[in-house]
Amino acid sequence: MKKKSTVLLLALQTFFLTAITLFITAPLSCRITEEGIRFTGGDYIAPVIEAVEVIDECTVQMSFSEKVKVSSVVVSKMLKEISESMEHSSSIELSPAIAAAGGQYGKIEAKAEVSADGQTVTYSLQEACEVGQAYEIFGTVEDNTGNSLTFCLPFTGFNSRVPELLMTEVQIKYSKGKGEFVEFLVKKDGNLGGLELVSGADGDSKKYEFPPVEVKAGEVFLVHLRTAEEGCVNETADNLNEASAPYSAAGVRDLWSENTTARFNDSSDVILLRNGNCGGSAAGTAILDAFMYAAEDAVEWKKGAADFARAAVEAGIYESDEISEATSSKGATYAKSFHRVNVNESITNGNSWELGAVSPGAL
Repeated sequence: MKKKSTVLLLALQTFFLTAITLFITAPLSCRITEEGIRFTGGDYIAPVIEAVEVIDECTVQMSFSEKVKVSSVVVSKMLKEISESMEHSSSIELSPAIAAAGGQYGKIEAKAEVSADGQTVTYSLQEACEVGQAYEIFGTVEDNTGNSLTFCLPFTGFNSRVPELLMTEVQIKYSKGKGEFVEFLVKKDGNLGGLELVSGADGDSKKYEFPPVEVKAGEVFLVHLRTAEEGCVNETADNLNEASAPYSAAGVRDLWSENTTARFNDSSDVILLRNGNCGGSAAGTAILDAFMYAAEDAVEWKKGAADFARAAVEAGIYESDEISEATSSKGATYAKSFHRVNVNESITNGNSWELGAVSPGAL
């Protein structure tokens, strides 16, 4: 009998604690009526940002999970060593990063317009953003019940002058300071800001983002995916003879990733040139060029490469995403790279590629 009493007591204690916990955490409120206290439900969940898109040089659009109204918005340039500062103390009124986000060092006037359904906010900037320049938008929105969301999101100045580029040589091997690279031919003038080079094996976290550099039709330039030696100088200005590291080319623009580890799979991969101004995803409309290569005995793509292969097909560059459609990687070494054949022809169906002596910058 004593044992049953103990069990009953523990059960009652558990029930009581559970009830208290649910009472504290449940979205309830109460009001006093003539009949007594009545509990009612409530909305205590803040809105969620579902998508952010830079529409053009003066427009940023955000989609929210529910109807919102805009309380405040500040747009400003991100300042090197200030906007990302972690400094904070009791001796300063605002940390440098918060001060910068709040527009203390200069802000761009912006107006907010909410869509008819209340779930999309369009921020119109009163001056055009610079191509490739980093900005941040700092603001607050509220839902109908007063739940608020304060956010600070970075974005890059929109590039409306995307050039037409073609990958013409790809080196996937590394040896003694000689790293992976991709050679490009400029088919149409434009600015490189917002473009991305990424492979299925590496994934988006390791993508290379192009600097906002003006390029001209007929120009050849190189993107080196590994900084491993002295002389890896980014030639973003007019002097094209600054880089002296292996595989750099005199008179040809050399751009370098800050990466120091391996890039591209040694045998099978899909490399995409993407327009990050279109959202930077594997969506077909964002793909400017693609190259697929694979080992002769490979029967299927690994997950990341499979997604990129489908994107290359959706973009109209390849007709099939089957691994059998890829260029064979047999024979690829640090001394032999992939070369695109007939670079002046259409890139439909991936064009043709073959292995040949490494010759960076010598189209």
